[in-house]
Amino acid sequence: LILFLALSLRAFRIDSFPPLNPDEAAIAYNAFSLIETGHDEHGNLFPIHFKSFGDFKPGGYFYLALPFVKLLGLTPLAVRLPNLILSLLAIFLFYKIVFLISSNQKLSLISIFVLSISPWHIHFSRGAWESNTALSLIIIGTYFFLKSTQPPKFSVKYFTLFLISFSSTLYIYHSTRIFAPLLGLILFAIYFKTFYKNFRQLFLPILFTALISVPVLFSFINNGGTTRFGGVGLTADQGPIWRANELINQDASTDLFYRIIHNKRLLYTISWAQKYFSHFDLNFLFLTGDEVPRSKSPEMGQFYLYQLLFLLVGLFSFIKTKLFDLKSKQIIIFWLIFAPLASSLTFQAPSALRSLPLVIPLSLFISLGLYHTLIYISRLSNYLLKYLSYLIVIFIIIVSVIFYLDSYYIHSPARYPQAWNYGFSQLVNYFQKNPTTDSVYITNKYDQPYIMILFYTKYPPHLIQKEIKLTTPDQFGFSTVTHFGNYYFQKIIWEDIPENSVIVASDEEIPIAPTDIIYFPNHQPALKIYYKHE
Repeated sequence: LILFLALSLRAFRIDSFPPLNPDEAAIAYNAFSLIETGHDEHGNLFPIHFKSFGDFKPGGYFYLALPFVKLLGLTPLAVRLPNLILSLLAIFLFYKIVFLISSNQKLSLISIFVLSISPWHIHFSRGAWESNTALSLIIIGTYFFLKSTQPPKFSVKYFTLFLISFSSTLYIYHSTRIFAPLLGLILFAIYFKTFYKNFRQLFLPILFTALISVPVLFSFINNGGTTRFGGVGLTADQGPIWRANELINQDASTDLFYRIIHNKRLLYTISWAQKYFSHFDLNFLFLTGDEVPRSKSPEMGQFYLYQLLFLLVGLFSFIKTKLFDLKSKQIIIFWLIFAPLASSLTFQAPSALRSLPLVIPLSLFISLGLYHTLIYISRLSNYLLKYLSYLIVIFIIIVSVIFYLDSYYIHSPARYPQAWNYGFSQLVNYFQKNPTTDSVYITNKYDQPYIMILFYTKYPPHLIQKEIKLTTPDQFGFSTVTHFGNYYFQKIIWEDIPENSVIVASDEEIPIAPTDIIYFPNHQPALKIYYKHE
């Protein structure tokens, strides 16, 4: 029943809502290109990292999506199904993990219920989010790891599956390349005696894992992965450098002492610490959530506000509880510590996307708090008070879920329509009904419009491979495409557009009345269509 609830919350309208974003379109189109030609959009033969927007995306999800695109065609559903399926499997195995470490079925059921209704987990289960796919594989791998250590006999089979699950995350998402190895090392350290006794059996699986991990490392270094990190990493923020110079100037001294205490490295360390601990900020977790519109719903945190109470109860209970042994507690604590680390090493934090692994230990603490609260209620001697308390808890949970769904489905598209590149599907449908051989000039105000046109027109991959040319990377390491076929992508200035052209502009770019308008869900103009003729 809980799994059906999880499926319903994640699968409802997943084929159309939210609208496809450029990263999803890039994954789907490149999978389509591989099926058609064996090469990606840039003409690279079955790459490990996909050049895409110059950000060299890890290729794992592209290959996961490939059979779905082959079966279902170039559609949003095809690119989103792998993440949805793995999300549901991860929820089920989260139940198994909690049961393995607690031997308590009630806590296990409460835990997957909490994860099933989690706004944080639902949001990133409903798209082709590589971060959630990587998290699902980590959950799957953790289950196999714990299963391998269960008495009476160590299981090499489950241990090998653990290694495969964890190493595969390296091919899925950049941030997991920090979290997964650290968590893996901690698991080894905690169960060191077990592995030491079985080292001979483990040598070949470990060697195999090392060998399959090497290609992704070389590809990352050789294909611009370090450049990508330079664009989004902590040092991409020049603020600490400017602040260091400002402090030195205020001291009006060039003495070594002042240069040491106002050193940019020290200020970057302080900046990192601020970003790391911002992931535990109650505003981020329970009130406002991520600042990035594509990663949030209006008036929502990453968790429901009522869950703050259960989190506090759960943290207190975790310290005192005997439900978990020492090893299990160590795993949970280190998972909690490592989860925000990758996100804190970027200039944009807190990030719900990059710190997604944090949803697991915090959901477990919330579940533990709810579990002990329900036990307390069950022991009330006053039957009226007992059942009234149960009803209040149920009512608050139901109302909170309804509030989230209303925020997600109704208010999010109205508040953040531009975040999802809304309008490009409608634009392609418009041109299918009103075909033209004229040049089409499309505004570059929205994120990566070229890939949206490639996706929705199903533009032949063998043609784009000959035509594609990326622009110079911007300060964040991203490039784009300004022309293919009869499509041009640029800032729209009426005077610069040649005659006999179709112009697709944003609301503000051209003040004259358009021929047609494509509207956002909030009824504001998204794209205006003009025909410029002599």
